[in-house]
Amino acid sequence: MTIAVTGATGQLGRLIIAGLKNKVAEEQIIAVVRNASKAKNLGVSVREADYTEPTKLLEAFQGVDMVMLISGTDMGQRIAQHHNVIEAAKAADVKHCLYKPFACGKLPFKLGC
Repeated sequence: MTIAVTGATGQLGRLIIAGLKNKVAEEQIIAVVRNASKAKNLGVSVREADYTEPTKLLEAFQGVDMVMLISGTDMGQRIAQHHNVIEAAKAADVKHCLYKPFACGKLPFKLGC
């Protein structure tokens, strides 16, 4: 199963990537980020996309089985941005979407929150 994590260079995204690396092979994880240069040290595949760019999101989600959507931080745009992510995931035939708001809560693995 290939898992794409959006917002992967943020604090929560980095924790999720690290947690996933303890559960699945690094080859199964894709970091979806706005700026690839900030993701060099994640140790997983990186694809550039922004929540405001549906075409880039669609490209980033090609071949992905699950998208982990970390909530955007732009409060006035989050609904539209999250809609873009979900629609791109549907168009890319992603089978599972998991939404994680930026506040700590339950995840499928322990982060220390």
